[in-house]
Amino acid sequence: MYGEAMNRNVYIEARNLIANRRFADAYRMLKEVVSSDRNAEWFFLTGTAAMKMGRYEEGEDYIKRARFMEPENKEYDEAYNQFSSYRNNYDDRARYYNESRRYDSSGCCPCCCCCCGDDCTDTCCQLWCLDSCCECMGGDFISCC
Repeated sequence: MYGEAMNRNVYIEARNLIANRRFADAYRMLKEVVSSDRNAEWFFLTGTAAMKMGRYEEGEDYIKRARFMEPENKEYDEAYNQFSSYRNNYDDRARYYNESRRYDSSGCCPCCCCCCGDDCTDTCCQLWCLDSCCECMGGDFISCC
C-alpha cells in the first residue's frame, strides 16, 4: 500500500515536470520506480517523457504497452494515435523529399543534369549522366571526365 501511494506522488510529480517541459527530469525520476511497481500510468508517462526527449521508438513502445494494459484509457489511446499520426506524416514528408530530390520533372537525376533533349536517349549523354551520378555518390564511372 505504501508503494502505491508513493508511486502516485511520483506520477503526479512526473506529470508536473512534463507539463513544465522538464522531460529528462521526469524520465529519470520515473526510471527509479521499482520495476515490479510499474503500471500503465508509469509506461504512459515514461513513454511521453522519452518521446519528448527524442527517443521515439522507446516512447512508442512504452505508450503502446500502457495502451495494451488499459485499452479503455482514452488518454493513452489518444497519445498513441497522435504519435502514430505524427510518425506517418513524417514518413510521408521524408518520402516526398527524397523522391523529389532523386528526380526532376523530366525524370532525370538532378545531380547530373543529364537531360539532353526530352528523352535522355543519347548514348554519350547517358554515359555522362551515369558518370556524374557515380561521382555524386563518391565513385567514378569514367575516370577521364
